[in-house]
Amino acid sequence: MMRSLCFIALSIQFLLLATNCLSLNDSTTTHHHYECHQHESNALLNFKQSFIISKYASYSPFSYPKTVSWIPTTDCCSWDGIECDELTGHVISIDLSSSLLYGSMDPNSTLFSLVHLQSLDLSDNDFNHSQIPARIGDLSQLRHLNLSHGNENTFSGEVPPQVSQLSNLLSLDLRSYTLESRPYELINNLQLKASTLTSLTQNTTRLEHLRLNFVTISSSLPYTLTNLTSLQMLSLFNCELHGEFPLGIFHLPNLTDLDLGENQNLRGLLPNFLSKTLVTIYLPSTSFYGTLPTSIENLTSLNWFEISSCNFYGVIPSSIGNLTQLALLDLTNNSFDGEIPGSLFELENLVNLFLDYNFFEGHLALDMFLKLKMLNGLDLSHSKFSLFSQNRAVNATILPPIQWLALASCNLAGKVPTWIMNLTTLNHLDLQENNLQGEIPYFLFTLENLTVLSLVDNMLEGQIELDMLSKLKKLTSLGLGGGNKLSFHEGNNTSNVTFPSQIQLLQLSSCNLVHFPNFIQHLQELTDLYLSNNSIKTIPSWLWNKTTLQSLVISNNLLIGEISPSICNLQSLVELGLSYNNLVGMIPSCLGSFSRSLRILRLGGNKLVGIIPQTYVKRNALQVIDFSYNKLYGQLPRALVNCRMLEFLDVRHNHFNDSFPFWLGSLPKLKVISLRNNEFHGAIKCPSKCTFLNLHIIDLSQNNFSGNISSV
Repeated sequence: MMRSLCFIALSIQFLLLATNCLSLNDSTTTHHHYECHQHESNALLNFKQSFIISKYASYSPFSYPKTVSWIPTTDCCSWDGIECDELTGHVISIDLSSSLLYGSMDPNSTLFSLVHLQSLDLSDNDFNHSQIPARIGDLSQLRHLNLSHGNENTFSGEVPPQVSQLSNLLSLDLRSYTLESRPYELINNLQLKASTLTSLTQNTTRLEHLRLNFVTISSSLPYTLTNLTSLQMLSLFNCELHGEFPLGIFHLPNLTDLDLGENQNLRGLLPNFLSKTLVTIYLPSTSFYGTLPTSIENLTSLNWFEISSCNFYGVIPSSIGNLTQLALLDLTNNSFDGEIPGSLFELENLVNLFLDYNFFEGHLALDMFLKLKMLNGLDLSHSKFSLFSQNRAVNATILPPIQWLALASCNLAGKVPTWIMNLTTLNHLDLQENNLQGEIPYFLFTLENLTVLSLVDNMLEGQIELDMLSKLKKLTSLGLGGGNKLSFHEGNNTSNVTFPSQIQLLQLSSCNLVHFPNFIQHLQELTDLYLSNNSIKTIPSWLWNKTTLQSLVISNNLLIGEISPSICNLQSLVELGLSYNNLVGMIPSCLGSFSRSLRILRLGGNKLVGIIPQTYVKRNALQVIDFSYNKLYGQLPRALVNCRMLEFLDVRHNHFNDSFPFWLGSLPKLKVISLRNNEFHGAIKCPSKCTFLNLHIIDLSQNNFSGNISSV
C-alpha cells in the first residue's frame, strides 16, 4: 500500500545514504604497503573505457562519477572505489555504486581477470539491458556481489548459473528497488531459474544476505534455503513465487529480515515462533493464511509486521502486547474478527497501526488509541465494530503526533471528536461513511497541514463558505457531500479568495449547488470531480479544457442542453457520469473512441436521441456502458466487440430495433446485459453454440423476441 511504501522509501533512502557514506570512508582511508599490480590497473582502465558517464544512468541523489579519478599515471589502489590488499597489493574490492556509468557489459570484460576480488558493487548504474556475463563465476573469491538498481534493474535476461559457483558469497543483491513511489510498476528484467537458485543455496552455505526483489523466479522456493543458518536477510519481493513457503525458514537462527511481498500465489502459514531475532516480517499481497499464533509473543525484537491483503483470520492474540519494539503493525484487508485486545494499547513504540478492511467487532473508545504516544498513522476503516469518542478534553501536549487518521465506515457516531483540533501535524483525515451529526466543526478548516479531508456520507449540517478553505493551503483532496446536509457557498466575489489551487479530488455531491462552481476553473491539477445530486443546470465551456480530468460525475442534476463534442478533449477520462439529467440531442460520436482509458460511461436517464457511437477503438478499457432510459434508436454497433473489457451493458427503455446480439458472446468478461423495453426482434439464437462465458444476468423482456431464452 502507498502508506507503507512511503515509510519503506524513507528507510531505504536513509540506508542508501549511510551505505554511500561508509563506502566513501572505506575508499578514502585505505592503507596499503604495495602499489597496484600493473595488469590489474590496465584491467580496470579497460573496464572504464567500455562505459560513458551519463547523468541519467544512476538513480541515487548522491551519485557521482567515481571513475574520473582513475588516471593511468597514479596508483590504482588510490582510485575512488578501489581497495587493495595491504600486503599483496591485489585489488580486492570495487565499489562503483551510483557512479553514473552507462554502457553494455562485455561478456569477456577485463573485470573478470581480477581474480582476487572479494567485493564487487556495480549497483545503480545503467548497463543498457545487457546480460550478466557467465564469467562472473571466475571471481571465485567474491564475498559480496551487488548488481542492484534504484529503479528497474538495467541487467536483463537469465541470471547465469555460474553465480551459484561463488561458494564464498556472504551477500548477493540483484534487486530493483524504489526510493519513492513511482507512477508505474517496476518490470522484472532478470530471470533466475529454479535450478540456479537451488544450486546457489546448496553451494553458498555462509550466505548472510540474499536480495532478489523483482527478479522473476516463477517457482516454489527450494527447501535448501532452510540450511542457510547464517542467513540474516531474505528479500524476495515480487518474484512470481508460488507453492508452499518452507516453514523452516522462519526458524533460521540469525534471520532478522524477511520480505516476501507481492507474490500473490505464494502460500504459507506462520509457525510456532521460537526465534527472537526477527526484526521485519513483510508479507503483503501473498496467499499466506491461517491465524496469528500466540507464540508471536516470542518475537521480542520485531519492529515491522506487515501482512496486509493476505488470507489470515481469527482473533488478534493478546500476547501481541509483548512486542514492545513494534513500530508498524499492518493487518489490512484480511478476515480478522473478534475484539481488539487491550494489550495492543500497551505498545508504546507503535508508530503506525493499520487494521482496516477486517471484521473486528465490539464497542471501542477511539480515545484509547491516544495512549499510543508515538502513533503517527492510524487506519481503522471498514470494520464491523462501533467506534465512539468520549469527546473529553485532552491535554494537547500529550496527544500523539498523528499525521494519518482514517476512520471511514467505523460506525462512529456523535460529534466529530474535538481533540482532532489539536492534531497540528495531521495531513490525512478520512471520516466518511459514519454517523457523525451536528454542525460541521469549523476547526477542521484550521488544520493547516491537511492534504486529505473527507467527511462524505455522514449527517453533518451547516454552511461551507469558499473562504473557509483558504487556510488549507496543502489540500489535494476534499470530500464534503454525500448524506450530509451541507450547503456550499462560493460567494459573489471569488477574486480575493485564496483557495488551495492544487486540489486533485473534489467531492461536492449533495451540497445544494445551484450553479457550477466557478473556482473549479482555477484548479489546475484537478483529476476527479464529483458534483452529483445538486441542482446544476449548465456546464461551463472551460471545463472541456481541463485535460487532467480522470473522473467527471455530474449525475442527478438539472443539466439541460446537448452534450458538447468538446467533451472528447478530456482524453484522460476514466469515468464519465452524466446520468439522470435533462440532456437532449445526440450522443457525440467521438465518445466511443476518444480515450483508451475510459472505463465507465454512464448517460442513462436523459432525453438523448439518435444512434449511439458507432466506433469503439481496439484495446479500449470500457467496462461499463449505460445508455438506459433515453430515446435512442437504430442498431447496436457491431464495433462493440472491440470492448474486450466490457462487463456491464445497459440499453433498456430506448427504441433500439435489432435482432438478438449473439455476437456479444465473444466478449470474455461480459456479466450483465439489459435490452429490456426496446424493439429487438427475431429468434433468440446463435449461428452456432452461444459462448457467453461469464454472463450472470440477461434481461430481454418487453421486446419482440421469439423462442426460448434457455438457448443462450
